[in-house]
Amino acid sequence: MSAHAAEVSVIGRFAALRDIGWPQIRAAILLGLTITAWNMIVFLQPLQEIAQTMPRDLQLLQVLIADQIRAFCLMAAIVIADRAVDEGARRRPAYVLAAVVGCLTGFVMSEPFNWAWRIYVLPDRWPADWSWLHGTPAHFYWPIFWLTLWLPAGGAAVFLYADRRAARRTAQLLHAAELDRIRRSRIALESRLQAMQARVEPQFLFNTLGQVERLYERDPPLAARMMDDLIAYLRAAMPLMRDTSSTVAQEIELARAYLDIVRLRLGERLAVRIEVPLEVAPMRMPPMMLLPLIDHAVVRGLDPSTATGTLSVRAAVDAGRLRLTIADGGARFVPEADGDGIAALRARLEALYRGEATLDLRRGGEAMVAVLDLPLQQRAAEA
Repeated sequence: MSAHAAEVSVIGRFAALRDIGWPQIRAAILLGLTITAWNMIVFLQPLQEIAQTMPRDLQLLQVLIADQIRAFCLMAAIVIADRAVDEGARRRPAYVLAAVVGCLTGFVMSEPFNWAWRIYVLPDRWPADWSWLHGTPAHFYWPIFWLTLWLPAGGAAVFLYADRRAARRTAQLLHAAELDRIRRSRIALESRLQAMQARVEPQFLFNTLGQVERLYERDPPLAARMMDDLIAYLRAAMPLMRDTSSTVAQEIELARAYLDIVRLRLGERLAVRIEVPLEVAPMRMPPMMLLPLIDHAVVRGLDPSTATGTLSVRAAVDAGRLRLTIADGGARFVPEADGDGIAALRARLEALYRGEATLDLRRGGEAMVAVLDLPLQQRAAEA
């Protein structure tokens, strides 16, 4: 490192003093008060003897002020050490230096105050048999006493702070690493789900195009109209198909558009009932999950020339779960031969919900019923 760079680094570390705020000031005050209280306890007996000849309140006030000066000097040294460690300095040497320099600086800054207080405020009525507190010996005793007292106390405070800061820093790094792991897992999961979804969408489109092809053989004008409706539908639906999240309302609208296309082919032979309460419409659900089920019912079950059927779609919230029911009174879901489409839907549910969502195909009276049961997610407006 060049001399100029080293100078800039040192200046930058001392500039950290400008960042001192109320948390650091409060910590310094608490440290000073703690050491004052500790001294009062440790030296209780000598203080009681001194109090017999010296004013106790003036002594206590002197110790309080001097300890606060030393605590603020130590806090400033710690702030500089924090900046040095953040810039790459080794942690232990930085805080050892902060403890020594902070205590020495506190001693240098507080000793003029102590000297002036002893000379001009305190009366010279120290116990007669305590010769080291009288005259010249006192000028050497008090600095040595306070320095030897503050070096271990200040050093312990610095290392306690450094260890807690290192623990917090480690916790922050672990938290950041966990967030990054979750983010990467989410990206991987979304890629996997999009791959699964990509297998569902072509099947749905091929089925629809197959219906258009068959209709061209019987009624070309109606088939052309159906193709126009399909193109308009795809323009609106394709952007939503690639989304990683949707709502019940969006999926129902896609289903309505698709069924309108189907009814061009089947006419009145396909009756549709859709029941979605207003409070359920904004609930979140995976995209392209409802439409393949409806496509499965209509395409597999109905003979386009003779069959009739009633398709009902209901959405409800029950016991904290979102339940979508597709019932078909004339078509057949063929539960024993689910095929790739239903299997792909179940694979997506497993990847998304880890076993907490189900897709059940069963007979309900005269109808075949598909029940999609999902954990209730946050409403779209609240996400």
